[in-house]
Amino acid sequence: MRRHTALRLSLMSCALAFGAESALAQAARRPTPPQPPPRAERQLVCRGAAMPVGWVLVDDLRESSMCGGDNPATLNAYNVWAIERYDNRPVGTTIVMCASMPTPPAWIVVDVYREKNACGHPDEAFAVNVKRVQRAR
Repeated sequence: MRRHTALRLSLMSCALAFGAESALAQAARRPTPPQPPPRAERQLVCRGAAMPVGWVLVDDLRESSMCGGDNPATLNAYNVWAIERYDNRPVGTTIVMCASMPTPPAWIVVDVYREKNACGHPDEAFAVNVKRVQRAR
């Protein structure tokens, strides 16, 4: 009886060791999870500034602390552009941008619509001022 117990314990420890080794081997073979896409890079620039290559206009806003925004004559003007980098984004990424901008190469238009609080801030009910684009390749 002692011999059977010793044999059984030996088999159980071998099974446990094999199982642990197998789990470690499986963990080593697992592919690394995909990395999250890079965060959107946004910058504020003065309205009318030259658009850097690889960037698109995503909004316009009023900012009193820059671009002459403290001038009373420009109090109601959207004096700042919010731009976002698109050329480093992975395939499948979507960006909502101003519809007045050309769609970047390798990107497709997914939707166009009116957004009252962005890109010109239109009052007209059927104005289309933004578009959602997606990187296709």
